[in-house]
Amino acid sequence: MKKIFLILILCSVVFLNARTWVREYTYQASEADSKLTSRAISLEQVKRLLLQEIGVYVYSTILNEEVEVSGELRELTAKQIEIISAGITETKIIEENWNGETYYIKAEITADENDVINRLDKVIEDKEKIKQLEDSRKRTEEALSEIEKLKQQLAKTKDENEKLKIQKDYNVSSNQLTAEDWFQKGYNASQIKEYDNAILYLQKAIKIKSDYAAAYYNMGIIYGREKCLYVKAIECYQKAIEINPEFSLAYNNMGNVYDNIRNYNKAIECYKKAIEIDPDDASAYNNMGLVYGRKGNYDKAIEYYQKAIKINPDDADIYYNMGIAYVEKGNNDKAIECYQKAIEINPNYSSAYNNMGIAYADKGSHEKEIECYQKAIEIDPDHASAFYNMGNAYDDKGNYDKAIECYQKAIEIDPEFAVVYYNMGLAYGNKDNYNKEIECYQKAIEINPEYADAYYNIGVIYADKGNYDKAIEYYQKAIKINPDDADIYYNMGIAYVEKGNNDKAIECYQKAIGINPDFADAYLNIGVIYADKGNYDKEIECYLKAIEIDPDYVYAYNNLAIAYFNIAENDKGINSLKQAARLGHEEAQDYLRKNGISW
Repeated sequence: MKKIFLILILCSVVFLNARTWVREYTYQASEADSKLTSRAISLEQVKRLLLQEIGVYVYSTILNEEVEVSGELRELTAKQIEIISAGITETKIIEENWNGETYYIKAEITADENDVINRLDKVIEDKEKIKQLEDSRKRTEEALSEIEKLKQQLAKTKDENEKLKIQKDYNVSSNQLTAEDWFQKGYNASQIKEYDNAILYLQKAIKIKSDYAAAYYNMGIIYGREKCLYVKAIECYQKAIEINPEFSLAYNNMGNVYDNIRNYNKAIECYKKAIEIDPDDASAYNNMGLVYGRKGNYDKAIEYYQKAIKINPDDADIYYNMGIAYVEKGNNDKAIECYQKAIEINPNYSSAYNNMGIAYADKGSHEKEIECYQKAIEIDPDHASAFYNMGNAYDDKGNYDKAIECYQKAIEIDPEFAVVYYNMGLAYGNKDNYNKEIECYQKAIEINPEYADAYYNIGVIYADKGNYDKAIEYYQKAIKINPDDADIYYNMGIAYVEKGNNDKAIECYQKAIGINPDFADAYLNIGVIYADKGNYDKEIECYLKAIEIDPDYVYAYNNLAIAYFNIAENDKGINSLKQAARLGHEEAQDYLRKNGISW
C-alpha cells in the first residue's frame, strides 16, 4: 500500500506543475480555399499562437531565474524557444468547425514547465536537431508567405488557365503546412521514444510531399539509431540524398550506419562526401577519426580528430576520442592531456575521468588512477565501469577486500556485467577462497555462455583440488569456445599426466605446440613423459627443442643432463649440468660441487 501511495503523490506533483495553454483561431476562407486548405492554415496559426505563449512564458521563467538552467539555455530568445518547443510539445485539437466560409479551431498544449525546460536543455546540445526545427519553421514561413502571395494573384487574375495554375500552386503550399505538421509530430514522437508513431507521422508527411528529404532523413535516424534496422536506414538516407544531393548530414549519418555494420570503407566514403559538401562539419571529421580508430590506424584517427578540433575547439567528445587513440598508441601522457582538455570543457565528463584513470593505470600510478575513478563516481554514482576499474586498481595493489567491494558495487549497478564477476573470481582466488571464486566464474558464464577464460579458470581450480576429471571437463568446454588457446591444451595435458594417461597428455602438449610452436614448457613436459616411457632419444630431442626456443631454460638443461646420464653419455650430461648450474639450478650446483667439478 505504501508503494502505491508514493506513486500517487508523485503523479499529483506532476499534475500540479503542468500548465495548459488554450487558444482558438478563425480563418476566413478565400476563393482559393477548400476545407482542407482552410484547416491546414487554421491549424498552423493556432499552433503559432500556442507556441508563442509557451515561448514567452518559458523565457520569462528563465529570465526571472525561477529555475536553474544551463548558460546556453539562458541565452535563448523567446522566439528560439518557440521554434524548439514545436518539436517537444504536442498540440491537441479540442474543437473544430467548417461552415463553408470560415474554419474555426480550438486547440491546447499541456506541458510541465520543468519538463519543457529539461527537454529544451537536452535539445539545445544537439545542433543538428536545432537546425532541423529551424528549417521546419523556415519552410512553414515560406509556405505561408507563398499562400498570401498566391491569394493576391488569384484575386487579380481574370485568365481561367492562370487561375487553375495558381490554384494548383496554392494547394501545394497549403499541403506543405500539413506536411510540416506531420513532420513536427514525428519529431516530437521520436523525442519521447514513440518510434513507431514517429515513423508513421513522417510517412504521412512524405505521402503529402513526396520530395520531403528531411522526413526521409529523420526516418533514417530512427531506423538506424533506435531500431537497428540498418538496411532500412540506408534506404532512407539514400532517398534523402537523391532528393537533395547536397544533404551533408544524410551522408554523415549514413556513414554512421555503415560504421555500425563494420563496413568501414563505405563509412569513410560517406564521411568524405559529407566533408566535401560541408568542409566545416566537425562531426564528420570526428566520425572519420572513430572509423580509422576501429581500423587500427590511430595516426590517421588523430589527424582527423585534430581537424575536427580546429573547427570546433569546444567539443569535449572529440578530445575524449583522441585520448582513446593515444592510449591505443601507448602514449598515455598525450591521452591524459586529451582527457584533461575534455574535462576542462565539460567538468562533469565522468567517462573522461574514468578513461584518464585507465591511462594512469598503464603508467603504474595507482593512486592517481583511483583518484580519477573516485571523481567519475562522484559525478555519476551509477558509473559501473568506474567501480569495475577501481576494483582492478585495488586488486593490483593487493587490496583484494576493497577490490571485491568495488566489483560488488559495479554488479549492483549492472547485474549483467560478466567481466566484473570474472575479475571478482580472480580476487577471491587471491584470497584462497576457491568456492567463491568458482561461484563468480559460474555467474560470468551464466551471463556469457561463451566465456572461455571462466571455464578455463574453473578447470585450473579443480586441478589444484586434485579433481582432474572435472578439470578436464572444464578445459574441454573452454577449448570448444576457444580452440586456439595453447595454454588450455597445455593444462589439460598436465591433468592427463596426473591421471596417468600419458598418451592423451602428449596429444594435448602437441596440440599446444601446433598453436604455439615456441611453447618451450610443452616440449619439456613431453620430454618428461618420454623419460617415464624409457624413450631417452625422444626425451633428449624434446629438451633440445625447449633449449633452442629458450636458451636460458634451466630445467631443460637439468633434465637433459639426467637423460644423457641414463644413456651413459656422461660428458654431455656434465656439460648440460654445468649450464644448469650457471643458470642457478641449486641441485645441479650441489652435485657438481660434491664431485669437485667447477662450472
